[in-house]
Amino acid sequence: MKTATAEDLLTRLPTILAWLEAGDEVVVKPRTVKHSEPPPAEQKVDWSKSAAFRDRTGERVLNAEETAELYESFKGDY
Repeated sequence: MKTATAEDLLTRLPTILAWLEAGDEVVVKPRTVKHSEPPPAEQKVDWSKSAAFRDRTGERVLNAEETAELYESFKGDY
């Protein structure tokens, strides 16, 4: 007994037909099972130092005028 995939029917049809003419039994599977690489070891991340999780409750917030001045000061740099 020989095995072929659905893709093999498209790419190697003459070979598979030769097997059948020779009297071999052919089982067609829907697709090839691909074995993946084992997942990498998990890395430990210290999220406490991330800006996304920083406590911003005590930080000063810019008003509209200060924000406009800040944008204007960086206008030519970017």
